[in-house]
Amino acid sequence: MQFTISAQAAQALELLEAAGYEAYLVGGCVRDDMMGIRPHDYDITTNARPEEIKRVFSDFRLVLDGEKHGTVSPVIDGSLIEITTFRADGDYSDGRHPDSVSFSDSLLEDLKRRDFTINAMAWSKRTGLVDPHGGAADLEHKTLRAVGEPEERFREDALRILRGMRFASRLGFPLEQKTADAMHKLAPQLELISRERIFTELTGVLQGEHAMRVLSDFHDVLFTIVPELFPLYMCPQKSVYHIYDVWEHTLHVLDTISPRTPLLTWCALLHDCGKPATRIRDRKGYDHYPQHQQVGAGIAERILQSLKVSNAFMKDVCTLVLYHDDVVVADTARLLMYHVGPERFEALVSLRRADLLAHDLERVQKSIDALEGATARYRQALENHECVSLKDLAVNGDDMLALGYQGPEIREILERLLIMVLKDEIPNEREVLIQKAAR
Repeated sequence: MQFTISAQAAQALELLEAAGYEAYLVGGCVRDDMMGIRPHDYDITTNARPEEIKRVFSDFRLVLDGEKHGTVSPVIDGSLIEITTFRADGDYSDGRHPDSVSFSDSLLEDLKRRDFTINAMAWSKRTGLVDPHGGAADLEHKTLRAVGEPEERFREDALRILRGMRFASRLGFPLEQKTADAMHKLAPQLELISRERIFTELTGVLQGEHAMRVLSDFHDVLFTIVPELFPLYMCPQKSVYHIYDVWEHTLHVLDTISPRTPLLTWCALLHDCGKPATRIRDRKGYDHYPQHQQVGAGIAERILQSLKVSNAFMKDVCTLVLYHDDVVVADTARLLMYHVGPERFEALVSLRRADLLAHDLERVQKSIDALEGATARYRQALENHECVSLKDLAVNGDDMLALGYQGPEIREILERLLIMVLKDEIPNEREVLIQKAAR
């Protein structure tokens, strides 16, 4: 089997072998190459100890952040190549980290400690493919299978449950039944994992092209780590505009959202999280969700705070959740640009489009068509440097002081003037604004 390999990775293998050590490509780069996907990076495993790796690559700049775990990373012609000594893990008493990590002289011992068979293959020009766990066959059959005993793998590190979901979402491979059963059974073990790591893996799940199927199959896992979303499951949505319940609708929005950025996929997941708490049914039997946007923004904030995301990311998501159900047409484009911020407007349009596409299309097609006009109006406003914020107004706080306004009422009157400008009720002209403020 011939592998496509970067010149930098090939040089690293050659230098290690020339020094008398075993060296192999391992893990994701082997898997991706076998699938015809060009690897983004190359990992190498070797029987050389870290100090020996450093000697072999003494002429190169070395990144030593992972040295205590056996990883030394030389930078070869601008490419970082991670080189890790064969390892054998001890027991995992905390369900997160091995109690001890010892270096090994055995490639097979190193491969035995990996998560899924498709990630437990190695290759070198000297040996060809080394595949003790049947990863090549699982790749051919498009199956995700845990290495060895699934429950043992997931008890060692519960984050592997989310990694399995991420691979299934990205690759479209179903989980082998015994592996899937263990993931469902051991989902509560995810409480042992840091919330930051959970956010990273869950974001990878959401961004995959097959996220809808994976979250449908493993909704119990999602609700274990984000219990605030459980009320969405089977929450009715009886309406002339809807054809799915709230959870099914959420999955269809996630399936449709484009581009599949972290921001938009999280918005898709959380956009209607306020509906269960606000649902009321009228006398005709139809469901309504008054103020579900405001309630949802609050729930989204609590979820994202618990996952320890950055304040900037949390603000972006919560702002879009708050305004996702607003009417987005050409006439409201500038007003929405003010509310969500010009930098978030295109994301709002993308979320609104995906949301509408998960409705009864015959009922909402006009709203979908109107998004094109809103987008054109948004771009026109940017190109013409139109007024879309307080700093764009032709008057400022000093002008309001001169008119006798003081303290908080200065900002209040400026915002009132801005809203009138954005609604095209008055032009953004200094004399007109001064006259309106004076009244």
